[in-house]
Amino acid sequence: MRVVILSDNKPGHYKQSLGIVERLPHCETEWVTVEFRHKWRDNLLRVFMCTFGGTSPSKAFMHELLRWSLTVDTYNALTTLHTADIILSTGSSVAAVNLLLGQMLSAKTVTCRRPSPLGTRYFDLAILPMFSWHGKRDKDNVCKTVGVPNPISPDTLNAEQQQLIQTLNLPDCPRIGILIGGTERHETITIADAEKLHKVCEAATTELDAQILVTTSRRTPIDVTEHLSSTLKHADWCPLFIEPNVASALTDPYQALLALSDLLIVTADSFSMVCEAASSGRPVIVLTLSKENTENPKRYNVYQYMEQHAIVRQCTLDGLKQYIFDGLTSPVPNTPLRDTETAVEAIHRLIVSN
Repeated sequence: MRVVILSDNKPGHYKQSLGIVERLPHCETEWVTVEFRHKWRDNLLRVFMCTFGGTSPSKAFMHELLRWSLTVDTYNALTTLHTADIILSTGSSVAAVNLLLGQMLSAKTVTCRRPSPLGTRYFDLAILPMFSWHGKRDKDNVCKTVGVPNPISPDTLNAEQQQLIQTLNLPDCPRIGILIGGTERHETITIADAEKLHKVCEAATTELDAQILVTTSRRTPIDVTEHLSSTLKHADWCPLFIEPNVASALTDPYQALLALSDLLIVTADSFSMVCEAASSGRPVIVLTLSKENTENPKRYNVYQYMEQHAIVRQCTLDGLKQYIFDGLTSPVPNTPLRDTETAVEAIHRLIVSN
């Protein structure tokens, strides 16, 4: 099976596509980073395909559309492609290109997430998380997942864990991984949150004889990252503090943190990080921080579903210490998400039915 993956260079979108192709059997892949000449050309191409995506224009016209929309390097990269079974993309900006390339190469088109404004009707398969399920009627071209596909799995992490413990010379003790997101229109993390989080971490390490592993994200406010770095990075009980723009001796520090952790705490603003943590097989706490407004986004409905099915637990900073203790001592096994496997099975059925 030959799969062409169109990337918009966003890490969260990249990981969704990567998680899928890594588990597709006998899969030959080619990645193409899609860049537009201008943002307004991207927008116009989306609107055009939203209106005429169900038609079959000539190949010459499709080439002209791509040449007009894309940078020279991107267009030239696409013209070197001659065959494909699947065109896979994640995100709205690459969706229109996916549909055009699918017609040009007579390939099946697969999108992760619901691209705007195109929607899913013209794709052969759309892999949609729960917050994108619209309407009660199931559609033949929709694969429903709870969260989003990703490269994380319990087997992969468990295979890495002992080697990482030896490499980093870590003691035999519980380890708590904290994944910190950033600011968005519904919620954020503040200095006050960071100070409370530090106090909870310090108390947990003392009472549970545990270690804390921390990663911030590109969206974490600079002042919060600097505060956490100054208070946690050099603490004896925090052997791993990862900043996305700071070099690390580890090949994949983010995955190393997941592998080393016995419990994961993820800030609720980052749906993709919650899904990755929930796919790990570790107990997961979804942490709600400072709210920007009182309205909960759709992802909170998914978190509620996950909690009802023993996939995650939700709490605020005030209850975090007790939740950490319960998560590390509970005999009830965690139920990991299997969204990537669900997506792979749907793609396999799409190919077999052809």
